[in-house]
Formats: sequence, structure tokens, C-alpha cells
Amino acid sequence: KPAADFADLVQRLGLATNAFGFLSTDFDEPVATSREGIYVCGGIEAPKDIPETVIQAGAAAAQVSMLLNEARHTATIRAMQPEEKPVDPQPRVGVFVCHCGTNIAGVVAIEQVLDYVKTLPRVAYATDFMFTCSTETQQTIINTIQQHRLNRVVVAACSPKTHEPLFQDTLRQAGLNPYLFELASIREQCSWVHGNQPAVATEKSKDIIRAAVARAVHLEPLVDNSYPVVNEAMVIGGGISGMAAALSIADQGMAVHLVEKSGRLGGFAKNLTETLEGESPHKTLRFFEERVSRHPNISVYLQSELTAHTGQMGAFEGTIATADGGHPVRYGAVVVATGGQAYEPCEYRYGTDARVCTQVELARRISREPRWAQQLGRVAMIQCVGSRNEQFSFCSRVCCSAAVKNSIRIKELNPEAQVIVLYRDIRTFGFKELYYLQARRMGVLFFRYIPEDSPRVFDENGTLVVDFTDRSSQQDFRVKPDLVVLSSGIRPNPDADRLARLLKLARGQQGFFLEAHVKLKPVEFASAGIFLAGLAHSPRFIEESITMAKSAAQQALKILCREQMTTAATVAEVDPDKCAACLLCVRECPFNAPFINADGVSEIPASACRGCGICVAECPAQAITLKHSTDEQLTAKIDALLEDALS
Repeated sequence: KPAADFADLVQRLGLATNAFGFLSTDFDEPVATSREGIYVCGGIEAPKDIPETVIQAGAAAAQVSMLLNEARHTATIRAMQPEEKPVDPQPRVGVFVCHCGTNIAGVVAIEQVLDYVKTLPRVAYATDFMFTCSTETQQTIINTIQQHRLNRVVVAACSPKTHEPLFQDTLRQAGLNPYLFELASIREQCSWVHGNQPAVATEKSKDIIRAAVARAVHLEPLVDNSYPVVNEAMVIGGGISGMAAALSIADQGMAVHLVEKSGRLGGFAKNLTETLEGESPHKTLRFFEERVSRHPNISVYLQSELTAHTGQMGAFEGTIATADGGHPVRYGAVVVATGGQAYEPCEYRYGTDARVCTQVELARRISREPRWAQQLGRVAMIQCVGSRNEQFSFCSRVCCSAAVKNSIRIKELNPEAQVIVLYRDIRTFGFKELYYLQARRMGVLFFRYIPEDSPRVFDENGTLVVDFTDRSSQQDFRVKPDLVVLSSGIRPNPDADRLARLLKLARGQQGFFLEAHVKLKPVEFASAGIFLAGLAHSPRFIEESITMAKSAAQQALKILCREQMTTAATVAEVDPDKCAACLLCVRECPFNAPFINADGVSEIPASACRGCGICVAECPAQAITLKHSTDEQLTAKIDALLEDALS
């Protein structure tokens, strides 16, 4: 439900809501409220799970970004960084132990840990703070570094995944190189996992900090790498998702290369007539297609495909194959919106009996021939055809709504018609549930079957017959319908396999593209600079595809609006004197960074390296070093951890 006090906010903002108090949005503008300039995301628009909430938040940010496009960078103030001080060869390590409120101090004996840390060699200063990450503490750390001439810093607190960038920036402000920092995670690795063993947590904290100090002694200053960004985008797929993504980027002043394999924009949505709610996909398609074709920032390539792709986030190069030959292009980000395709049934006499069709085919015929639909006396619909089975375990998400929509339409045209829906589970979630209720009230009959006892469809002396067992009543039924309608599912685009190999993209077991993280990065690939939208990811409704496309476009804009891309200095480096050009690093790198240069040895461009360290571990000649994770640093840390065991 909406929050109790939300009605007051709605009234003050003058926003329209539905009958349940949730904010109303339009079909083709799924994050726009009834007032221009006010957008919505999350559970206040409709009940939804975390991934859909995060995706919708990205789409709302895209809409706001479009409005603010002309103001971008006009008020930007570049922070002045203090000049970096030369590093004294004699290490002076500062250790700052965090209480983290009671997260750490509630288990770990901070005073004991601090007393121990002060005895460690190379530790010039040590103290503790209630919250090391607070703004006030950051300034205190800066002052302490300068006052005590510290040239290495260890913070004993929480996870480096969340707080390392913050503390590295603190070192910058103090005039130290940010790579002279080490974070000891005594929250996740001590207090949280040994909450009932304070003595164990305290001793383990000492060990972890001792190891962090030992590594810090061997840290070296490093310089981040940077290169110019190509302020153009590549969008692969010209369906609704691809066009929505292209428009979201182009409306913010960036050039877009929109590549569509077929001879016309629109994708599978060209086959749809109307939605369950009565909206027109064709109207949305015409609007998008007209805007795309006239947009000065969008170059459309029909009957074309991307055939070559190299480079890294912010600076890709590729080749678009068209009827006129290959066209080289440069782009800073990619949005994959290749869509999906309808499953073509081989079950239930489809393709051999004209009286068996799919939901999409039924909807199109009802739209073209309403009088034909008025003459239907009995219609049987079978759900989950080609979905939720051993070959394809996905639920195709839209099929139940399609069945309910066509059932209602048939009953509207002929109230006397008998419509039977044979289902496994009816999944008309959210507000779509109201239409399921409407169908029931109009007399549509729903019978549940189980996969082990699926309906049987056959011809008996020219009469179409459907036998089925109702799971609820355990009764067998036989009906003789005029028409059998199959709710066939959605499958991945057949071009997905080729594109996955070209762009080095992950796919799930069923063949759809796989996001980097289902909740944290639902529109991003693990390959940096490449994003995902629409049916290429999974079966979804049109408004969901538009939302995902806008969200993916906004993630791409984070790259495209920059002048330069900075990558971490923690990259692999080859010693050419040791390299034997065995090609092992070239074969094993998942990002295709290493190559054999003109001198006949391996070379790893800093801009292409992701710092995973696979090549370092695989190199038989030990010719590759991963900066900030050198053998010397890691060995020192291991030796310090084992110090008590070895003594």
C-alpha cells in the first residue's frame, strides 16, 4: 500500500493516482506523472521487486537528465587537489581503528587492539575513532597525516568495496598518493562473523591489522591512467527498446548509431495490436519511429549488423556491415537491445490445423475481423506452451495477460461464447489482476492442469477435440472448440549467440543476456561500457522494456558525458626481458587485453586491463606483475598473518 502520509504529498503536488492511491503513469512514458517535470520510481508507482525498482529509478534519472541537459557542466567546479608530496623511503605508517558505532566496538575490544597496534614496527602513529568515515573524522585524519608526517595509512574498519575510495580521496587531500592506503576489514571479518566470541574477534583483529601494516610498508605510489572518451553511442536493435534507448541518449546531445538487422524499425512489437489495458503498441511505435528517423543525432543502419568490436569503455571501435559494405565507427558505450522472438509451437496440432493459432495471431485476427470473432461459439486456450518445461524453464511473463485480454475481447464481441483457459498458474500480477477478475465475472472459465497431465488436442472425424483433467476437481473433461489458442512463450533472439561472442557478453542457461548483478546492476553487463535493455534480457511487457531502455541509456550517459575516462592504476605490466611470447596470457585474458607487439613480446594496454590478475597467475615465466598486488606485498601480508604460527 502507499504510505499513510502519501496522500498529503499527492495533494500538495497535484498528482493523479489510481483507485488504490498509487501514482498513475502513461503507457509510453512509464515514469512520468500527471505533472510535467515530476517523475516516479519504485513501489509508489506499483508493487514491484527490487530489480524493477532500480531499473525504474534509472529511467526517472534519464528523464530528469534530459530536462537538465542544457545546464550540464555549466556549474561544475573542479576540485583543486593538493600537490602530491614525494614519498619518504622510510615508511611511517598511521593506523586508524574504527568503532563503527557498536558494529565493531560492540564485539572487538578496541583499546586492546589499539595498544597492540602501537607496538608494531613501522607504525608511527595509531588512534581510534567512533566513525572513521564521517566528514569530521576525515579532516582529522588529514591533519594527523600532515602533523605526524605519515606516508602510509591503514584504516581498520569495514569493507574496502564500499569505503576504500573514500579513504583514498582523504589521502589525496592530505598530499599522499591514494595507493599508499590499506583497509583492514575488522567488521565483516571479525565482529560480524564472531559476534558471540569477542575474545576471538579481538585477536583476529590484531592479526588482520598486523598483516595490513606489513603490506602497507611495501606499497608504492601509482598513477591512474586516462584516455579521451568518444561521445557517441552504439545501440544494437531497432525495436521499441532500442529506439527508446537511442532517443534517451540523443535527446541529451550525444550522437547515436542505431543498428537494426531487419529492413524496418519496430521489432516484434509490430505484430501486436493492443495491450491488456487497451493501449496501442502501434501508436507508440509510429511515434518512436518518426522521432528516430528525424532526429539529427541518430544515424539509423537498416539491414545491418555490428561485425567487429574492439577497445574499452569510453573508447570502442567497430565495423557496421551494411549493403554498401563495412563502415568503421567509434563509440564510447553500447546498449544491447536485440529483442526476442515468439516461440513457434510444435505442440497441439499447431501448423497442421487451421483451427489452432497463437494468442498473437488471434489478437490480430480479432482486430481485422471482429465479425469472425462474434461467430465463435467455444474457444479453448492452453497456457505455458513452450515455457516452464525441461527445454525452457522461463515463465514468459506476458502470456497470461494475453490470454485474459483476448478472452475479455471475445466475450465483449459475443457474450454467449464459451471461453475456456487451461492454465498451470495465472500470473496477472499487480494491477493486471483486476482484468483477471473481470474475465471471471464475464464468464470465462479457468481450469488448472499439471505438466504431467497436459491437455490433449486431436481431430475426431473432422471435429477438433480437447481432453483435459481439471486439477482442482480431479474431473476429466472433453470439449469441442471452434478454436484452440496457444499461449506461446518468448525466446531469445537467434542473433544473441553471435553478438555474445563478439562483445564477450554472458548469457543465462536459456540464452538470454545476463546482467552483472540482478539487483545492484540490472542493466549493466560485466563487460564495462556495455548495457542491456528489453527482451534481450528476459520476457517483459512493452512499458517495462521502455523503462529498462531509458535506464540503460542513462547508465551509458554516465560515460558519454565525460571528456576523459580514468582507469585504476592497478593493472598488469609485462617485463619484456622475461616474456617468452608463449601466448598464454593472450588466450586466458577474458577481456582480450594482452597482445603480441612489434617486438615479439606480450604487451598489456593499461586502458584495456581490468586488473583481474589472471595473466599474472598463468604466466609460466613470471614476466607479469599486477601493480598494487605485487609478490612482495602479498608475501609480506601472508608472513605477517602467519607470524604467531611460525614463531
